[in-house]
Amino acid sequence: MCHRTQTLMIQDCIHRLYLCYYQVYGQQQLDYANLMVEVANFTLHQILQSNAPYHNVEHTILVTLTGQAILRGKYLSEKNVSPQDWLYTIIALLCHDIGYVKGICSEDRIEDRIYSTGKNGEIIQLLPETTDASLTPYHVDRGKQFIQEYFKHNPLVNINTIQHYIELTRFPVPNDEEHRGTSDYPGLIRAADLIGQLADPRYIHKMPDLFQEFEETGSNRQFGYHHPDHIRQAYPNFFKNVVAQYIQTGLHYLTFTVEGNQMISHLYQNVEFALNYPEDKPINYCPISHQNSSIA
Repeated sequence: MCHRTQTLMIQDCIHRLYLCYYQVYGQQQLDYANLMVEVANFTLHQILQSNAPYHNVEHTILVTLTGQAILRGKYLSEKNVSPQDWLYTIIALLCHDIGYVKGICSEDRIEDRIYSTGKNGEIIQLLPETTDASLTPYHVDRGKQFIQEYFKHNPLVNINTIQHYIELTRFPVPNDEEHRGTSDYPGLIRAADLIGQLADPRYIHKMPDLFQEFEETGSNRQFGYHHPDHIRQAYPNFFKNVVAQYIQTGLHYLTFTVEGNQMISHLYQNVEFALNYPEDKPINYCPISHQNSSIA
């Protein structure tokens, strides 16, 4: 996808974020709407510079707009979504993968290939050939560090709340009480992260990009994937046995809007498509050499 197309996508996303907030709340707390526009403009243009093959600006836009559709469905069905709830959720969605971007944390030194892990001042040094996908193991904590640094002087934002929201996008999901919720705002953000990418009409054809990220971090071996087709073959069971349990409340809220129902339709079409994909038609893929990172 060319740079101009991605720039137009960013502009459209920002317009849709502001318009939806205004349609729901009118003139109420317009400083929240303006802050959303500021954050969206900054984060999306930062992510646009990322060279991660899969977790790119299109991914963040899909997830953010899915989360907005979930919020709107919750508002229409329950009328209990405050402007602040809306603001915090949208900020977390926009920033949930900002940790992939090299240079986004204050301790990052791009010229030395040294990057913060987001925890306890620890840093890592990456090899020259690595993409931003090499920050996958650290991107959630890096995102939380970015929230701390970006909003430290902003009185409209509760930093701890948004950091908690981003924490719930950690995947695989840790088996503990903190990560168990599926119906609160953090749980709905996780649902948006999953639905947003899995309902993408081009999801199956993006599997080579996802595999490239797995291969770069070595996690493909952990999952038993040696080719993008292995992701596709495993996807129906992965959706049923892993994903489904985290997205039910999000799917419920999506049923209240036309846009949300379209997302649900695309989601299940992708499952069926993966299930019935011809075995003699492998997904196009150009392998890369495996890269490593070292703790500094």
